[in-house]
Amino acid sequence: MYNKESLFNIIDKYNQFNILVIGDIILDEYIWGRATRLSPEAPVPVLDVKEHSYILGGAANVANNITALKGNVFLCGIIGDDTYGKELTDILNNTGINISCLISDKKRPTTVKTRLIAHNHQQLARVDREQRTPINNSIEEKISTKVLKIINSVDLVVFSDYAKGVLTHSLCQNIIQLAQNYKKPVLVDPKGLDYTKYAGATLITPNRQEAETATKSPIDTSPEKLANALYETLNIANILVTLGEDGILLYNDGGEITRIPAVTSEVYDVTGAGDSLLSALALSIPASDNNLEASIALGNYSAGVAVRKIGTTTVSPDELKNIIKHDLLEKPEAPVRHEKAFIHKRTK
Repeated sequence: MYNKESLFNIIDKYNQFNILVIGDIILDEYIWGRATRLSPEAPVPVLDVKEHSYILGGAANVANNITALKGNVFLCGIIGDDTYGKELTDILNNTGINISCLISDKKRPTTVKTRLIAHNHQQLARVDREQRTPINNSIEEKISTKVLKIINSVDLVVFSDYAKGVLTHSLCQNIIQLAQNYKKPVLVDPKGLDYTKYAGATLITPNRQEAETATKSPIDTSPEKLANALYETLNIANILVTLGEDGILLYNDGGEITRIPAVTSEVYDVTGAGDSLLSALALSIPASDNNLEASIALGNYSAGVAVRKIGTTTVSPDELKNIIKHDLLEKPEAPVRHEKAFIHKRTK
């Protein structure tokens, strides 16, 4: 159980911890302008460009969120030896993110998602520049070498998978084994069909649709069954399924289900809410001395702040405290429910 004071105490400790984020680094490019006429060449609007803006995306957004919460973060991933890679590096340096584990690959472009936005905030089109093939063995070895150098300096490892080819099966397993050797928890924001590459992680955080896809389950399968299906096939102690307005379900290897309802909030944009949850969760686990229930609650509150904002944004400690203060005014103790579930034990 937790209350406002205990959650505030955890938040105040965030600056004491170092998090390693490994995954697919993305640069979000926004081209803003006015669209008042159609092209004579095709029935499409013509955008009269007024300005450009760049925002950190993918694993870089997770790192940025951790920094915004006053945590210390190392970012590990691939950028291209190109103009966008330089732009990304400049932004990362300006935000205070440690990029000593960043690798520039001349054979692979920086992943960029370009959005054309009209004056009324209407998205006209999106253009993706990316290479989704798995990284080669040489790049894997470079990443593993860099991670080995800093693993003893971090308190927790995060996999931020956007299926762009960085988090291969072999790399994930190598990093998870390394983390286990150094007794560092591993959190996973998964993607794709093969979750076996995450086996051995501490906690995995699929949303309902991702869990249905990974387990090949029908739509509207209960989250308990989804979590159980993942538990049966993966050596992961904690399965956290995010359920949108229905809150969060945590399923652990002791057979206990913990339900935390969604934070009551006006929803303007769900973009980046998952990254906000993951970032607060990553800091809260070491800051709370591995209190998962309180850590998930803080991740849930962080997502509650994020959905009140437009676009990919970060959450500050003050914003996090503010939403907790208002949500718990009439609830001195957290509204969670525990229950036992029948779990098929894994075969060795």
